[in-house]
Amino acid sequence: MQKELSKHSDEQVFFTESEISVDDLMQTCSQKTLKEAYPLAESVAENIIIYDAKNITHLVGNSNQEKRLKTELNHILGKGPGVFIIRNLYEDSVIDQSNGIFDKIIKNEATNKNDHFASGSNTRIWNSLQKVAIENSEAFISYYANNILRVVAESWCGPNSQMTAQVNIVKPGSGMQKPHRDYHLGFQENETVQKYPISSHLMSQHLTLQAVIAHSDMPLESGPTLVMPHSQKYELGYLAWRNKEFQSFFSENAVQLPLKKGDGVFCNPALFHAAGSNSTNNFNRIANLLQISSVFGKAMERIDFIKIIKNIYPALLEHQNNNTLSKRLIENVLVCATDGYAFPTNLDYDTSSYSSVHGLSMFEVTQQALQQSLDLENFTSKLYEHQKIKFAS
Repeated sequence: MQKELSKHSDEQVFFTESEISVDDLMQTCSQKTLKEAYPLAESVAENIIIYDAKNITHLVGNSNQEKRLKTELNHILGKGPGVFIIRNLYEDSVIDQSNGIFDKIIKNEATNKNDHFASGSNTRIWNSLQKVAIENSEAFISYYANNILRVVAESWCGPNSQMTAQVNIVKPGSGMQKPHRDYHLGFQENETVQKYPISSHLMSQHLTLQAVIAHSDMPLESGPTLVMPHSQKYELGYLAWRNKEFQSFFSENAVQLPLKKGDGVFCNPALFHAAGSNSTNNFNRIANLLQISSVFGKAMERIDFIKIIKNIYPALLEHQNNNTLSKRLIENVLVCATDGYAFPTNLDYDTSSYSSVHGLSMFEVTQQALQQSLDLENFTSKLYEHQKIKFAS
């Protein structure tokens, strides 16, 4: 049926839950992940590709080698198993610094915010990206200056993607998530999903990239994310993941690998996945969940980029002037701290004074300000002038 669906997708455009098939999913997920298809990887375990950041860092900055890495990662996410792990993505010092800030934010918020897909007393920090930037500029810069994180984001979403982040602390006794697909269509009820043509189902997975950054060790008993490699290729999956038969198949066939603090797991949002149950007695599993959105989509959280960039700009300027961060590392931070896309804008005002067809993005305005070594007051003035033109009515 899966082959027939692809063959006749021009004839049948809309599908319902009644047309899903566990047998088709089973056939799709029976594929084996071959290490030889991914020469830059370290190994394959449970059909999951594994890299070590220490052994691919040298590829970043060399245009041909970086393109080779991005191509390999893109293949994994789309035509391959749909998931990979990068060991040693972050040093302990960067993770520990962030964890200290997370603790402070949690105490200030003094409330538990639970999970979309699981029961229990998990603690969430929504919009940890913005909250960390406001709390500690240097911590934000250290975290999002990561070269490999940017390469991974661009491998699936292209340039100028929007970063969002949410902390999830899963406490002892907290249950497993329901297996699911993720944002966009993964957040819609089936009644809504079936109103979208199959082309939108296939497109949805290309608009975001999901990541779990381990902020603690994650032994198996603590419940690291369970995944079903290759399941992102089942075309009716956005209609299927709530189905009990599909959930049973996931429970019987999903795999998981232990993680160390600083490891990162990246997956296609259409991959069937679920955070595991924490069966320990006294161990909190801590993750920063990154959702990287294509510039052509809508991110899940609303980010106040002006608040972020105004707060961290002086620190970035100091790093630039003291040569303590390279131009590329500063740009890595700007990708996460600014809106990198020039649209939407007011084209009555936003055309004549700029050299590019679409005008400047906030990213470019900030980049120019740093190049000119503008102080915070002058940068803020330029930033507000840019916003005034962009949102003129």
